[in-house]
Amino acid sequence: MKLTNVKIVTPYKTFLGTIEIEGGKIKRVYEGKEEGGENLQGMMAVPGFIDIHTHGIGGFDFTSWDSKEEFIKNLLEMKKIYLKHGVTTFLPTTVTLPRENLIEACKAIGEIQDDSMPGIHLEGPYISEKHAGAQDIRYIRKPDVEELKECFNASKGKIKTITFAPEKDDINFINGLLSLGIYPSVGHTDANYETASKAFLAGANRTTHIFNAMRPFHHRDPGVILASIRFSKYIEIISDFIHVDRDVVKFLIDVTGVNRIVAVTDSIIATDLRDGEYTLGKTKITVKEGKALTKEGRLAGSTLTMDKAFRNLASLRSLNEVVMMTSENPAMAVGLNDRGSLEPGKKADIVILDDELKVKKVYLNGEEYF
Repeated sequence: MKLTNVKIVTPYKTFLGTIEIEGGKIKRVYEGKEEGGENLQGMMAVPGFIDIHTHGIGGFDFTSWDSKEEFIKNLLEMKKIYLKHGVTTFLPTTVTLPRENLIEACKAIGEIQDDSMPGIHLEGPYISEKHAGAQDIRYIRKPDVEELKECFNASKGKIKTITFAPEKDDINFINGLLSLGIYPSVGHTDANYETASKAFLAGANRTTHIFNAMRPFHHRDPGVILASIRFSKYIEIISDFIHVDRDVVKFLIDVTGVNRIVAVTDSIIATDLRDGEYTLGKTKITVKEGKALTKEGRLAGSTLTMDKAFRNLASLRSLNEVVMMTSENPAMAVGLNDRGSLEPGKKADIVILDDELKVKKVYLNGEEYF
């Protein structure tokens, strides 16, 4: 199979060319038009978007369910919606939950045999009460490696990453995560600069939605934000320009470089739906003009989609840089080395965009899904 006469966007170069696909993977990428391929004249090919922090979309979510079967059903229904927005890989993301619910979610993901959902992101429950955001503080608890091992085993080893507050425990918890192959991410935290720096230097490789749900930056108390900018290998950003001002997003990218920025949506059940009353876990939220808020007025996730995040970032940087932030960096941040860029050997997860950067086609493992 060949996709030809298409503008191909890589992190290093954009050119008119051809993508050869074989066995669900990219075989060759080269300049020039080929006869016999699918002619995509006027279109653009980018790697499938990868969202490693998403709670829900289109009336389905991972934060509340009545059974393992319902959780799995939600996953499969959500996949269809994500694909329409160009997302070919996503990590279902939970919030702080009671122990039994957390284990049930992990059991469910362990039963999913679908590589577009290669694992789960646990956002909590080992977070700061002070910076819980919309999460339910009743279920926040101290880091517990034994509980985490139980969840890990229940998931059949598919916990990819966990967001935690490093001030809740010493370095032993990070060591426990690393021993299981779980990527530690610092977030929902009141950590000071020293504590956060130690966490990154000990192996935490990511910051969860920087600037949001964490100790704010102050020139006499730089806290986790400066520690993240200096030491975190990857930094999540919600680029809806609501959670973080547009110019601050631009400033962050300028300071850190595009190779460290991971675009995420932090999307919730209300995404792709109209304004109204919804829930995030056990918390009631209101969505008005696309902004999700708790009754106290705190932001509660977003209604952002990854194709919108792509367009927003494209207003700030080149397309070559944007594909790094929406595809390659998210993949690398959680060890998904077989995807995230248009190059030989990678999964043939490809999004075709028009000149307005709207999704026109999506290929998953080389098969057209949308």
